[in-house]
Amino acid sequence: MTWDELDYWQSEEWQTVQERLDELDGQGILYCPRRQDIFRSFDAVSFESVKVAFIGQDPYPNRNHATGIAFSCPKGTKPLPPSLQNIFLELSSDYHDASLTHHSPDLTGWCKQGVFLWNVYPTCLVGSPGSHHWEEYTWLTKEIVEKLDKQRIVFVFLGKVSQQFLKYIDLSNYVLTSHPSPLSASKGFLGSRVYTTVNSLLSYEREDPIDWRL
Repeated sequence: MTWDELDYWQSEEWQTVQERLDELDGQGILYCPRRQDIFRSFDAVSFESVKVAFIGQDPYPNRNHATGIAFSCPKGTKPLPPSLQNIFLELSSDYHDASLTHHSPDLTGWCKQGVFLWNVYPTCLVGSPGSHHWEEYTWLTKEIVEKLDKQRIVFVFLGKVSQQFLKYIDLSNYVLTSHPSPLSASKGFLGSRVYTTVNSLLSYEREDPIDWRL
């Protein structure tokens, strides 16, 4: 199985998404990430090598932040988006290492180890998170979750929007946390020890743990 073999690419939903993006491009309306980067998550980790899937909601609404890989930012990004700051704050707490609050914002090192970083809605207008909550995108995320579930991976659903896809999980172990956004992080994400919990589940499945501390 590869990402290119998803049924979604032959669907009317995918055609509709392309038409909407074509219209935005034709009108010069900017969205995040840039069109050529929308599906970089698929390039960063092959389908068969996924061991962990972090499912978020929307990309960062800033083109200088959004890379097409959920939660990841380009190297050297300053200041970091608040959600990414909280991701590193929890990483630092989980490993009792204050230096991890300054982890590289480029998370592709996680992807190389089998971590799939995806947003339910992979695009949004610049400065307007939630603006592309298109039903057509949900069909793609549904298929991704269902197909990955057959591999018994560890899922991490971040935020209420992503948690709606829990109903498509039948086989896998999964970790459910709150969202790392500033409004929600203190309600379950901070203190969740999500990184060591994921590695414990991987060890149970006799998979190599993720080195989160790159």
